[in-house]
Amino acid sequence: MNRIYKMAKAFKYSSRCSRNLSNAAADCTIFSLSSGFGKCGVSVIRVSGPQTRNALQTLVGNRHELKARYAYLRSIYHPETKEIIDKGLVLWFPAPASFTGEDSCEFQVHGSLAVIAALLDALGKVPGLRPATAGEFTKRAFYGGKIDLTEVEGLADLIHAETEAQRKQVVE
Repeated sequence: MNRIYKMAKAFKYSSRCSRNLSNAAADCTIFSLSSGFGKCGVSVIRVSGPQTRNALQTLVGNRHELKARYAYLRSIYHPETKEIIDKGLVLWFPAPASFTGEDSCEFQVHGSLAVIAALLDALGKVPGLRPATAGEFTKRAFYGGKIDLTEVEGLADLIHAETEAQRKQVVE
């Protein structure tokens, strides 16, 4: 697990990507492990922004057009070595019909630390992509008008819910 944390910290922001949220959509595409760190059966890595389609084509190829909101089993390749990272589900969410309102995709891959590290590394090699900061997907959804402040607070409460009572309070 420490290896993943170290790798995430090792990513440097690309000079072509702005950390300024007001022009984030125009400048760069973000990616992040969404399912949490650690060994598990399946890990979800999300990508959002203008270079999402390019990232998909770079990692899974453009031999097959991906239909919106369908899951496709695809081999995922490292952009530099062309080696297979894993075989997993790939989902495409074109703007504006995504959580952030931007072009987005998900990679659902095996949850080994090695697969997670390799896919995060591969995404970091795609021009115009950078790791997301904590809460940045939600910030983009908020600034894009996809969710309001009440929904942002509710999402934060749900993520931090530790008891059944807390969970029920948020969803009811």
